[in-house]
Amino acid sequence: MASADSLVAIFEAITQNLERDQSSLNHLDRGNGNSGDNMVHNFQLVTSTLRKVTAQGGQQDVGAALGQAAQVLRDDGKGATAPIYASGFQDAATQLQGKSSFSLSDLMPLLQALLGGMQKANNSKPGEGSMLDAIVPGVMGYLDAKNNGQSEMEAILSGLLGSRRGANSTAGASTGYGQSAGRDTTGQIDPGAAGAASMLEGMFGALLQSAMRSQAQGQAQQQAPAQPAQPAQQPSTASTVIDILGSLFGGR
Repeated sequence: MASADSLVAIFEAITQNLERDQSSLNHLDRGNGNSGDNMVHNFQLVTSTLRKVTAQGGQQDVGAALGQAAQVLRDDGKGATAPIYASGFQDAATQLQGKSSFSLSDLMPLLQALLGGMQKANNSKPGEGSMLDAIVPGVMGYLDAKNNGQSEMEAILSGLLGSRRGANSTAGASTGYGQSAGRDTTGQIDPGAAGAASMLEGMFGALLQSAMRSQAQGQAQQQAPAQPAQPAQQPSTASTVIDILGSLFGGR
C-alpha cells in the first residue's frame, strides 16, 4: 500500500463489509430500523468521493481527498452518526495534509486523528452504550499493540477483537441510542457501535489481507523455487474477517 489508490481500496473494503452487515445493523435499530442503510449510504458517499478525487490526475493530496469526503458527508450524509464520522475524517485530513501517497506508516496517525475527531463530535463517553464503545477499544487495541512492538497482524487482530467486544458490551448499558426516547436499552447492542465495529472490521480486514499477501510473497522469495510460483489465492476481505471473528467468538 504505497499510493493514494490504496486509501480508496481500504474504504471500498469498509463499504463492502457494511453492505454485508446492512440487514443485521437495520435489525439492531429498534428506532427507525435504518442504521445499516445509513451507514452504507454514508460510506458509499465517502468512497465515491475519494475515488473521484484520486482519479483526477496530477499531484494527489490524500489529506485534501479526505477533507472533501468529510464535507460531502456533512452535506449529504444520513443519520446521527454522519457528522461524527465527518468530524473524524476532517481531523484525519488535517493529519495527512500534503501527502501524495498512503501506506501502512500512515495508518497510526490516521486512526489517532479519526478517533480524536469522533470523540470531539460525540456527546457520549466510553461505557455509555454508544459507538465510542467500539471505536475506542478497536483503535486503541491496534495502536497499543503497535506501540508495544507487536507485528502488524497481531495489532490488527487486537483491533478486531477490541472493536467487536466493545460493540457487544453496549448490551449491558441502560443508556445509548434509545436514551433520547426514554427507553432502557439494556440487553440491546447499540446499532451505532455495531456499525462502527463493522467499519473497523472492513478496514482491518483489508489491511490483514495485505499483510498476509506480503508475508506469503516474502516466504516465496526465500524459498526461491525453480519454477515461477503461482500467486496464492487470497480469501476475500469479508471472508477473512468472518473466519477470524468466528474463531474468536464462536460465530457472530
